[in-house]
Amino acid sequence: MQKFRFLFLLLFVKVCFSQQSDFNHINFNKADYIAKSYKSKRILELNKITFDLTKNLETDVEKVRAIYIWICNNIANDFRLYSLNELKRKRYKNDSIKLDNWNSKFKKKLFKKLLRKKRTICTGYAYLLKEMCNVIGIESKIVNGIGRTSTVDLSNIKMPNHTWNVVKLNSKWYLCDPTWSTGISFPDDGKFQFKYNNGYFLTEPNLFFLNHYPIEQKYSLLNIENSTFSKFLEFPILYGEAFNILKKQIYPTKMHHTLQKNEVFTFQYLIKKQIDLNKIKFVIYNGLEEKNYTPKIELQNNILTLKHIFKSKGFFDFHLYINNEIISTYTFKITK
Repeated sequence: MQKFRFLFLLLFVKVCFSQQSDFNHINFNKADYIAKSYKSKRILELNKITFDLTKNLETDVEKVRAIYIWICNNIANDFRLYSLNELKRKRYKNDSIKLDNWNSKFKKKLFKKLLRKKRTICTGYAYLLKEMCNVIGIESKIVNGIGRTSTVDLSNIKMPNHTWNVVKLNSKWYLCDPTWSTGISFPDDGKFQFKYNNGYFLTEPNLFFLNHYPIEQKYSLLNIENSTFSKFLEFPILYGEAFNILKKQIYPTKMHHTLQKNEVFTFQYLIKKQIDLNKIKFVIYNGLEEKNYTPKIELQNNILTLKHIFKSKGFFDFHLYINNEIISTYTFKITK
């Protein structure tokens, strides 16, 4: 296991050490209050909205925070629009002319909904954050890449499926994903629920990379020259709450594992806030039923270590829960 940890640390050496903790000395209460209080039926006057949100804030990071919180509290995710775009892109993937025509048509539809209905998809969120930052002289870029969730089949993916941002603060780049910060979509019901997730604001690059694969690898903000998409597919699945609780996943670095019966397996995480150790559990599914298990737990210097012994053979889906929220998923094949 020590060898795997060493390789993991080598892979995730940060280029510029940009992370949310760089701004622990900043109180965002004022920026958050301004953003949550500011109302606008439409966003046609983007310059005015941006200046109103930021004019009474001193630091660039507070200004970005106010913009980010306002976006995440006012712009709803339009999953139907996303589904329509995915359907058309798959249909025209082998016809470049039709694909280009659809992309042009879709951009008009996308920005019309954004400006008039305050509904959009990831492209609109990233565009809005970039433009509002640029209005006040803060550099931001749109990043296209692969977003990994438990419901997306990446084995057959042929083109980018997600968009997010990098923002430049104090001469360093930071990662943000306003789409995934905003809330939860319920595709079957055609509904969207605002539920802010702070974990995707100025996220630590080594954690962000576990479910965000940029087409231009420099926008990972990591030294990952030797990383490939196939390696990305091997990572464990992380869920939204993981980004609020974890600072780094130390081990395991892969999703799929093969062990022998009665072998001890160790999980290790660096956490960024206090958690209730009594609310940690493993939920294991064997294909027929789910069972809950309490792991052996150690917490030292913010490093959370969990251990589990597999006592029977089979194939298992293995989920980590903290505070009744799912954090990560792995699979295990247990042999003799």
